[in-house]
Amino acid sequence: MDRMKSGGRAASTPPSSERPTLKTIAFMTGLGITTVSRALKDAPDISSETKERVRLVARQIGYQPNRAGVRLRTGKTNVISLILSLEEEIMGLTSPMVVGISEVLAATQYHLVVTPYRTQGNALDPVRYVLETGAADGVIISRTEPKDPRVALMMERNFPFVTHGRTEMGLAHPYHDFDNERFAYEAVRKLVELGRKRLVLLQPPPYLTFYLHMRAGFEKGIRDFGATALPFNIVNLDNNLREIRGAAEALFDAADGPDGIVSGSGSGAVALIA
Repeated sequence: MDRMKSGGRAASTPPSSERPTLKTIAFMTGLGITTVSRALKDAPDISSETKERVRLVARQIGYQPNRAGVRLRTGKTNVISLILSLEEEIMGLTSPMVVGISEVLAATQYHLVVTPYRTQGNALDPVRYVLETGAADGVIISRTEPKDPRVALMMERNFPFVTHGRTEMGLAHPYHDFDNERFAYEAVRKLVELGRKRLVLLQPPPYLTFYLHMRAGFEKGIRDFGATALPFNIVNLDNNLREIRGAAEALFDAADGPDGIVSGSGSGAVALIA
């Protein structure tokens, strides 16, 4: 009877209406709370079998760390901030990036928070917000510029970050990038093999680093494979799909129009062929 409360519930049985805690996992696994906590943190002195058992129970009951409590105890947020411009949704980059990063973070204690901004504003503002408020433990940025002030600021503050794209600042920093130069070069080669000779490039905005890379690959391909590059500067990948479509129609309707086009994004290609 000493294990029973007045409502007839065993005192050691966690109420189902309460949020699952470390104590809940400890009760269900028969482990101590400290062991459970260290297992979830992937502590090296906890066996793999114990870690897997704890993680399995945590998933089954929907356990989530109390982020406010974690921050009070450790000074960390367990949050990674992905700072994206709204224009990246137009380019079709947002969903693949969010899905890919989320899949990687799923096996860690970190959570992803997407922080949007408009390129017409100051791209430094969302980075400053994270730095000044401590809203995240690390930042991922994209749409890098050759001399990117966001990179300079975070390196100055010694704040963890990764860029999607490179810079030309002479500073070593972690990044992930596509080989846009090779892409454009191979695209020109393929079009020439198909008999196309008058080519245009639907390119990124000129102030972004990957514009330099894609443009360099396109121009090298033009030289190496004996094609002719035609100007197409009315629109770029930041324009909406209707504007891209309209500019392409006008270009191809001209008497001396191109017979092939290299698109710097999948969504741009959709606009061209829809």
